[in-house]
Amino acid sequence: MTNLARLTADSAPGRAAERDDPTYFCTHCGSLFDPSQGKGERPMRRRVCGECGLGVILTCSKTTLDSEGAVFLVVTSDLRISAASEAAEGFFRIPEGLYGRPLLSVVTSPDGVGDLARHVVRAASGSRQTVTMPVEAASSRLPAGAIAARIGGCASPPAALLVIETARA
Repeated sequence: MTNLARLTADSAPGRAAERDDPTYFCTHCGSLFDPSQGKGERPMRRRVCGECGLGVILTCSKTTLDSEGAVFLVVTSDLRISAASEAAEGFFRIPEGLYGRPLLSVVTSPDGVGDLARHVVRAASGSRQTVTMPVEAASSRLPAGAIAARIGGCASPPAALLVIETARA
């Protein structure tokens, strides 16, 4: 009976991003960091961004986040926004801010909010897969144009990362 809840290192939630070519990023300014910047045997042990001093350093897969200064949201498994990049705050232009808001009050999907919610919950639960799907504004505040979100897991603590991409003409 004692082995029923045992997790291996490969199955632990939030560990997927640490196994697959990780990217370390700041939740505020969106700076990317090289994991070898750490000291000795413990790379990237600091938790607060050295660039802006405001964000927390998280880890995700390079297939989810690959460029600095991206528009992104960090979302918990209960579909609440727990962090937003500075670029996301400017992009969404919600005067009260994004922190603590329900995700579906900010973005929805023409593919269905059920699919969006399912992908976010999977990512927040440690799924390795990065999924791209179309999203749209839950309000008319977003700029016109095609918008997509890359959804993948991030670690320490486990959450989903939604990287917003726009198609500019």
